[in-house]
Amino acid sequence: MPVPVPEATASAVAYTHTLEFLWAASQLAGLVLPGILLFTGWGARLRSACARLARNNRFFTLVLFAAVYLVLAALVVAPIHYVRDFVAGPLSGASGKSAASLSLADWIVGEIVPAFAQALAAALFLWIPYWLIRRFPRWWWAIGAAALVPVAFLVLVALPVVIDPLTAHYEPLKDKALATRIEELAARCGVHDIPVFVGGDDDTVVGLGPTKRIFLQEDIATAETPEQIVGTVSHELKHYVLGDNYKALAIIAGLMFSGFLLVQILGRCAIRRWQARFGIGDLADPASLPLIVLVLSAFWLLVLPAFNWEARSIEREADRFGLELTHTNHANAELYASWATTFPAEYDWFFYTFRATHPSLGDRIRFANTYRPWETGQPLVYADVCKPTGAMPTR
Repeated sequence: MPVPVPEATASAVAYTHTLEFLWAASQLAGLVLPGILLFTGWGARLRSACARLARNNRFFTLVLFAAVYLVLAALVVAPIHYVRDFVAGPLSGASGKSAASLSLADWIVGEIVPAFAQALAAALFLWIPYWLIRRFPRWWWAIGAAALVPVAFLVLVALPVVIDPLTAHYEPLKDKALATRIEELAARCGVHDIPVFVGGDDDTVVGLGPTKRIFLQEDIATAETPEQIVGTVSHELKHYVLGDNYKALAIIAGLMFSGFLLVQILGRCAIRRWQARFGIGDLADPASLPLIVLVLSAFWLLVLPAFNWEARSIEREADRFGLELTHTNHANAELYASWATTFPAEYDWFFYTFRATHPSLGDRIRFANTYRPWETGQPLVYADVCKPTGAMPTR
């Protein structure tokens, strides 16, 4: 029997609208802060202060300036994150991060660790584009993007073993029977000894190459039935088996090339137009960092709808892959319907455009209800990737 799409509750609609407002506020803050630093000249004065502390050492001036900027950015968005985590969720009855499940100390750590990681990344890598801007003023954007693609690769490789464990505890799946069933599913797709870990607050595939693994949310054993967990893992297996993280790397590379080119064009035009106001004479000046952030942030907001469309396409195919592999249609539809107690099953235009990286819950429920090509003898889209249900895996 098909699972009905739940009607949106008033609290779910209000919670979604609140999250949309807070997200928009954080994006606006990400544009306003660099704008203020630029048009007031405070950024240039901050750079001069950092240069004095660094005794005019170019590298340490840049590192100090970037560190201060990142601290300011974290302070600006911290109140928005606090409202999101401690006010909006509890008032709506939402699950996840809330005052009931997250202590203030843990929340502060959760805010500080990403900021520290960003500062460390800035210290390690930010000198690369600035050195290239000085050395190759016309072609730095192309050379810099090409140079940072391997860096992005290394970050994605290191993510599951270095970065993620800083904010959450991960452990192997304890349910041995379920782990065996997952191994059998993976074997049908030609994958053996698949690494599955429980921890964090999301179901996802992370890493590249030898560090690629599946993460399941820490409360999945209580939040989902065994059949729903199998459906969840089969969805993630598509990302794992077909290398969707490599697609993400290709998208990152394309965005870096496009974004750096815009910085080259728009950044230099802005400096020529407002040089006296900015206190910046060249893009290689560390004080140009707010300008670079401003251009890249605006560019990201412009391409975000297209990025989300592509992400939704990938996730829809992961739903298709999982259903063809396991036939857990009813369990999947019931799981998506259960999520509609917190979020509306149907997205409004704002959420769909700027926030939705997955099809709406309503779309996913309807797809799970109706996608059954195996019942009518129609060909399976992923029949050449994984053996059909009932086929014996081979080693």
